[in-house]
Amino acid sequence: MTDREFLKVFRQQKEAFLKDFEKGTHHLRSAPVTSAGGDYKKVLDWFERWLREERVNTGSFEVGTREPARSFDQFMDEVLAVAREKLGDKNINITYSLPGQRLGISESWKCIKAFGSRDIYYRIGRTRPRKGPRRGEDLLVIDLVMDGYKKQVFLPLLAQKEAIERELGETLEREPPKVETTGKYRLKLLLPFQVVLRNDVHFVAEKLADFIAVTKPVLNGLGVM
Repeated sequence: MTDREFLKVFRQQKEAFLKDFEKGTHHLRSAPVTSAGGDYKKVLDWFERWLREERVNTGSFEVGTREPARSFDQFMDEVLAVAREKLGDKNINITYSLPGQRLGISESWKCIKAFGSRDIYYRIGRTRPRKGPRRGEDLLVIDLVMDGYKKQVFLPLLAQKEAIERELGETLEREPPKVETTGKYRLKLLLPFQVVLRNDVHFVAEKLADFIAVTKPVLNGLGVM
């Protein structure tokens, strides 16, 4: 159910309730007047106004784990299109037509190429950690993949991690030590999956564009062009 449909149903139910209440057929008709001032219609209007404000502030109602109106792939495609436009304004060109399967990546991930190297790239996708403090939590992840480039790229980038975080205004995470021992080196930004459920395309696109715009010049300085 979309937000508009929810509001329509709620409004219809409110009107039905008021008619029932005015006829004296609803059990609340005989209920004692409460501190709400005895004006049930005003209380319902307040509730409806609150719902509308919630929609404006959050972009959607978060009811359980409601799936977004558009598919995840559609959401991602829109995010990438908006992010590419934002980065284009900064003279940064990206492509995201590289199929994830060629890199052994599941379909829930999109690969973003911003360098000449095929081995260093950005990704955005959905994950649910099996271990760690965020175990079992649905997350949207934006990360920079540098597998196999520990000394040339990863460690020099880590030396600038705090400066990058200050510029982004975000905390970045790396893979657990056991994963890094296998040669997988990533720097990632984690977002709550609610941003997808809210269909907040522009928020995610802004985060993605900022992540690339801040880290790409650092990698260029390390010789990754």
